[in-house]
Amino acid sequence: MNEKADLRESRMDNSVSEELGEKILAASKIMVNVLAESLMHAGVQGLSAPQFRILDMIYHGTSKPADIARMLDVSPPAISWLLGKLEEGGYMERSLLKQDRRRVGLELTGMGKDVVRRVNAYRRKLLNEVLSALDDETVSHLEDSLGAFADAYLARKKGHLKASA
Repeated sequence: MNEKADLRESRMDNSVSEELGEKILAASKIMVNVLAESLMHAGVQGLSAPQFRILDMIYHGTSKPADIARMLDVSPPAISWLLGKLEEGGYMERSLLKQDRRRVGLELTGMGKDVVRRVNAYRRKLLNEVLSALDDETVSHLEDSLGAFADAYLARKKGHLKASA
């Protein structure tokens, strides 16, 4: 058996090591800081990280409130309240879908699209600055590891959503 297989097998018997868990949490905090710094740099006032996440989801094609609620694992009333705040701020609009007038569709306004573009551009800039300080091999390992982590999370989320449906 190779070293990676040995590590996987040992992890199957217990949860993620405390050290790895702490490193993942630290990376998560850094990513939240990158988002906060990017929101400030873009001059966006009064927009929380969860609200920006919703704008980003709409920007990337999620157009139904129920889908956003499922993806974020929050209640429909909570999403409705957040969407109301975003709509009041002029970032997005809700409208009845032509094909099913009982359902609401979401669309970013010009301002909402601009905010997502500016914030994500600055986020990419900050991340590129950090990554440029790493050697190529480390970046390659990071890319593989983050891809595997994202795939595992999305598979878990997809399974969880099917089980609750």
